Amino acid sequence: MSTKTGFRTTKIRTKLILSQILIALIPFVLVGIVGIIFSVREARKNVNQRTSQIVTQVSQTLDTYMEDLDKLVLAVSDEISDANLSEAREIDANKVNKTMKNIMRRYDEIAGILYAYSDDRYISTGISRISRDSFEKEKWYKMALEEPDSSHMISTVTGRNIATDVGYSVDDVFSIVKAVKNRITGEPEGVLLMDVGHSIISAAIEVSQHGGEGFVFVLDEENRMVYTPINPVVYRIRPEWLVDDNKLITVDIGSSRYMIRFKTSEKTGWKTVSVISYEEIMGDINRMIGIYTAILLATLLLVQYLSLKVSDNITRPIKRLRDLMMETDDGNLSNRFESDSQDEIADLGMSFNHMIDRIRELLERVRQEEDLKRKAELKIVQEQFKPHFLYNTLDTINWMAREHGAKDIVSLVDALTNVFRISLSHGNSFITLKDEIHYISSYLYVQKTRYEDKLLFDIDADEDCLQILVPKLILQPLVENAIYHGIKLKRGTGHINISVHRVEDSICMTVEDDGKGMDENTRQYLCELLNAGERPESVSADDNQSFGLFYVKERLQQRYKNGYRVEVSSTLDVGSRISIFIKNNNT
Repeated sequence: MSTKTGFRTTKIRTKLILSQILIALIPFVLVGIVGIIFSVREARKNVNQRTSQIVTQVSQTLDTYMEDLDKLVLAVSDEISDANLSEAREIDANKVNKTMKNIMRRYDEIAGILYAYSDDRYISTGISRISRDSFEKEKWYKMALEEPDSSHMISTVTGRNIATDVGYSVDDVFSIVKAVKNRITGEPEGVLLMDVGHSIISAAIEVSQHGGEGFVFVLDEENRMVYTPINPVVYRIRPEWLVDDNKLITVDIGSSRYMIRFKTSEKTGWKTVSVISYEEIMGDINRMIGIYTAILLATLLLVQYLSLKVSDNITRPIKRLRDLMMETDDGNLSNRFESDSQDEIADLGMSFNHMIDRIRELLERVRQEEDLKRKAELKIVQEQFKPHFLYNTLDTINWMAREHGAKDIVSLVDALTNVFRISLSHGNSFITLKDEIHYISSYLYVQKTRYEDKLLFDIDADEDCLQILVPKLILQPLVENAIYHGIKLKRGTGHINISVHRVEDSICMTVEDDGKGMDENTRQYLCELLNAGERPESVSADDNQSFGLFYVKERLQQRYKNGYRVEVSSTLDVGSRISIFIKNNNT
């Protein structure tokens, strides 16, 4: 026996247990492969987002600091420009020097401020001149004069003839310089220099959180170091790695791997670089994998236990439902499936109960239909017996009436004979509309003889419709219904109009009277009776009206299937009209 065939013949309970254990084992393979890949990708994605946030935050903070410093430089340069216009220059120079000192007291990160006049004089706070070399030879002085309308950032301060008064080394500060122009002539008349300590950079970096080996440093636009914490790795990072500031790069430095991300400031052109140890990230992933493994092992044990419980709960009602079906197959229709749950199996059980109810209902209906059929067959036999006997008797009466010259009796007997002759029609179930109209005409003549002036009738039929075959006596129950439930109940003379015409692609046979009419409930009942797909339960063989109309519908449905329709219209105390439409291609 093959594995496939063996699994098909296995019990549902065993299949459930094996399937649940197999499903529980799948994470060992999937999580072991997909989980690690996903975790590494997510970790890399998180690191990318984290480093991007860090470098963006640090860069934005530095830009904010630089904007504030730029505003300070502009404010001091404006005050110097005003002082240069004053006649009491010594007094205003002292005022400028006082402003410089106030700024340094308010901003701890400012190491010193110096203003160098074009005549080589200078005002300073916190900065001293080292040599008597002219300021015009200084790189920072030349840079400010080359672009007098802008402030300039100088990342390295080595090789100057000035130095800060406090213990700042050249590696602890950077400078901002700006030319001061004459307000009247617009020509530069000096340069303002401000030394700023790296504390503003370190303060911005301290808000970021890195691992034990992670750090942030700053490069200027020429990839020279502006600020870096003490770290042996930073000077081994190559500038050519820092090309795309939208990309997280992974590099090997020595025996370690690092992930680097940077952002270039649009204001200063400086690069804020974040470095994170790859081993630290993988350490978190390894711990995560260990947790996954422990959870999966615990889950596997739990699934093995729960699979036994769950499979029993599922298969027990299925087994009970199977046993009930086997008993039903043996003919026991009294079984019922009972369940306290509301799951799919309970739905199946309810469907089983509904099926049993329907079977019992259908069996009962079949019994009733057979009983009704037997009654109808008996009635047909009786009706066939009566016309044969009466037909022969009427021939004798007709001969005797002719002998005595009773013409009225002869006409009546002829009409009645036609009625019985057509009703027999040699056992045929279908006759032409011409014979049907002849039958109705004879039938109404007999009824008019009985009711005299109370009944008048009219028959109108198109010639091209008369040779169409229709079920025998299809109109007689409608005419009889019009007489006994319409004209008979009316005071005075009643009229019945019978018409047969073509209406578009259908043949329309209509029986209309001006008798008592029907209320809406009765009209609705007759409409349902003549158009319903199944026999309404209210129809019985003892109800002549309903029974006759029902079998009109039965013969129409048997002959034309869905190719017919019946319309019933009636108004109480006005009259009724019943029209039968049959498709022309069904005739």
